Amino acid sequence: MNIKKIILPLLVIAVGIGVGKFLIATGPEAEKQPSEARPVIVEAQPLKLRDYQVTVNASGIVQAQTQTNLVAEVSGKVLEISADFQEGGYFDKNATLLKLDASNYTNAITIAEGDLAQKQLTLQEQQAQAKLAQRDWNLLDGNASRPQSDLAARRPHIAAAQAAINAADAKLQQEKLNLNRTRITAPYRGRVQEKRVDVGQYVTPGTVLGVIYATDAVEVHLPLSLAQYALLNIPEAFRNKAADAALMPKVSFRPTAGNLQDTWQGQVVRSSAALDEKSRQMTVIARIDNPYEAREGVSAPLRIGQYVSAAIQGKLFNNVYVLPSSAVRQGKEILLLQDGKVVVQPIELVWSTESEMVVRSEADLNDKRVITTPLPQATDGQAVQVAGEKKPQAKPADAPQEPKP
Repeated sequence: MNIKKIILPLLVIAVGIGVGKFLIATGPEAEKQPSEARPVIVEAQPLKLRDYQVTVNASGIVQAQTQTNLVAEVSGKVLEISADFQEGGYFDKNATLLKLDASNYTNAITIAEGDLAQKQLTLQEQQAQAKLAQRDWNLLDGNASRPQSDLAARRPHIAAAQAAINAADAKLQQEKLNLNRTRITAPYRGRVQEKRVDVGQYVTPGTVLGVIYATDAVEVHLPLSLAQYALLNIPEAFRNKAADAALMPKVSFRPTAGNLQDTWQGQVVRSSAALDEKSRQMTVIARIDNPYEAREGVSAPLRIGQYVSAAIQGKLFNNVYVLPSSAVRQGKEILLLQDGKVVVQPIELVWSTESEMVVRSEADLNDKRVITTPLPQATDGQAVQVAGEKKPQAKPADAPQEPKP
């Protein structure tokens, strides 16, 4: 009885398992639905063939093109200083900047004039004595045809008197020159950088009275790497051939502090004669004309020693494509978008900045769409979808095929 109770349930279970396996084995198979890969969402833009002007960025310090130490040429006390002769003051050419005490030099002129008059009188006396000597010679000798000796004719005396006059006249001119030098005038139109003396100070020859610079132009020295320099197409100057100034690159300057909207236009005028031994850089010198004239777009004049950034006009690349840097992969290829699929396109990188890549291609890519979203692992044929656009409809398998041309 107990054995039957155990065997019967086991038998029922075994029969149920067998029937289930039979039904599974003989039942219809469920149709498998293929899983469709979701396309990657990307950004894209059309390609346009164009010309691209390279801009080489650099920076430098504003320097005076013409700078002068005003030096006293004579001694004297400073009696007067022009109101323009102050640090930052502007002045015109030939303007009087300082005056020194001139009393010693006016007195010296008076003395020199008296000495010159005395020397002229001496010459007249020697000439009169020479005439008397000639008359006496003629009366005593009776032979006027025989010449007198130089000494008898007082020729050395006359020559010495004439030389004394010349020396006295030179002395007078020197004293007049010294008098003029008590008035220190501006050699050009400019601005005062430093004033080193004041009224009442006694100065001697060689004393630096101040530092001035011309305001017609300033220069900016711009260090460049050799790669940057090669992009500028600067005409070289030779000993027997000057560089063509018309071909020198244009430069746009901006301050690095203050009103960053201020701009000045300049031009490269020359390059340095040697590379920097430590940095191996080449320096180009750009000039800005009339940087101290008030004009629209400038809120303050340039200052000597001011740090400025420069955008130098470089080479012109023709027939290139300009892309965001995210569109170029490994510097040698881009991803085109065609019928919702990726097409890998080789390119040649010719120039790059932090945000742009300038490329060339042997294929005509004009008006084709380039993917600007970085896809480092994308391959040919990968499905993608442009953000905001509908997914392209796939053609059904039984759709009639278009006749081949």
